[in-house]
Amino acid sequence: MDTRSGSQCSVAPEAVLNNGDLVLPPRISRVNGWSLPLHYFQVVTWAVFLGLSSATFGIFIPLLPHVWKYIAYVVTGGIFFFHLVVHLIASCIDPADFNVRLMKNYSQPMPIFDRSKHAHVIQNQFCHLCKVTVNKKTKHCISCNKCVSGFDHHCKWINNCVGSRNYWFFFSTVASATAGMLCLITILLYILVQYFVDPGVLRTDPNYEDVKNTNTWLLFLPLFPVQVQTLIVVIIGMVVLLLDLLGLVQLGQLLIFHIYLKAKKLTTFEYLIKTRKEESSKHQAARKDPCTQMEEGFLQQGDGALGSSAQGDKAKNSLLTFKCLYHHSTPLPSDKSSSEQEADDEPSLSSLGVNARDSLQIYRRPSPFSSTVHPEGGSTAQEADGVWSLSSLGVNARDSLQIYRRPSPFSSTVHPEGGSTAQETDDAPSLSSLGPQQERRQPMKTDSAESEA
Repeated sequence: MDTRSGSQCSVAPEAVLNNGDLVLPPRISRVNGWSLPLHYFQVVTWAVFLGLSSATFGIFIPLLPHVWKYIAYVVTGGIFFFHLVVHLIASCIDPADFNVRLMKNYSQPMPIFDRSKHAHVIQNQFCHLCKVTVNKKTKHCISCNKCVSGFDHHCKWINNCVGSRNYWFFFSTVASATAGMLCLITILLYILVQYFVDPGVLRTDPNYEDVKNTNTWLLFLPLFPVQVQTLIVVIIGMVVLLLDLLGLVQLGQLLIFHIYLKAKKLTTFEYLIKTRKEESSKHQAARKDPCTQMEEGFLQQGDGALGSSAQGDKAKNSLLTFKCLYHHSTPLPSDKSSSEQEADDEPSLSSLGVNARDSLQIYRRPSPFSSTVHPEGGSTAQEADGVWSLSSLGVNARDSLQIYRRPSPFSSTVHPEGGSTAQETDDAPSLSSLGPQQERRQPMKTDSAESEA
């Protein structure tokens, strides 16, 4: 089912992908759960119901003692019969909107929805496919290709839409099926316990008077007794118990879910739309913070994934450096000073690696040359007072910092006549103060500068 969010949420009968397969809406609108084609979930449901009913009333209840036998017939039989009735009603009823049932001809093929003409199937409470005015909670189901009043969901087990006309029949179907499963489990557990305690209690039927072998059991009592061995009864009992447990788990969850929906006054369709909107808002909020994304990608992994490898240490150090740079570059709130913000947000230098700590120290320090503007309009560069000592940095950072702190070996001097000449400054860095890599690069820069001069 394809849901559309907006001012008019609707289920658009267009081609949709279901597990990679293209699913087209039926050209002829479905009337109820018995309209062709039948869904295989519906076939499985009726096959399981008939199988469990035959095993319950034909095999297991006749094994009970006389008093419990009649009680089981009345209670279990009443629950199974009630389930059969409400199940048939939920499948047979037409949940379409009143105007659809009043004016629609189900024998006529439905048109294909053209989204180039209309944004939604239902707009301003008018369905462009059914050509009728509908209620506010009416949705157009892609599986039935008709407007369903009070649309809750399309149930494959009854092969029909669940709306306001048949919701309580559907709810009663689920509740009665759960109660029937509980009764069947109680009967099976009683028979299992009595078989190990006193098997004679299970052979009280008059037809067992002619059976002398204790390993022989009678099925389908009292009308059509069939003699079988104990192993056959055990296999049938295990299969029925397995189906019963699986069905009880599924039906129990479904029953609790619909009780929750009724307590919240929601339909299944409204619950799904609400859940999708909440998930979408969470994803959008997560995308706004880059630090959160990097933490999810690096730091929230296990210690064995990153902490034990050299690559993991580099990744953590890079992330901590990025977080500090991000917090320094983020505008500070007006009610908190800059120093307090840095103290609260930035990571300590002891938690960083060597390369990350050196890079962070370079970033945090002010520029070693601050620009001072004179009253005459000129400007000179003077060295800042807060320059750190080179011994506190690593090898790579110290080499890079020395090049950054030194002025260019050729400074430009402007003459009053308007010309300019390049002269070598006295404080050019010596090659001995640089690292091996920068020492090899420096002569190349000097030669090129002299050729230009």
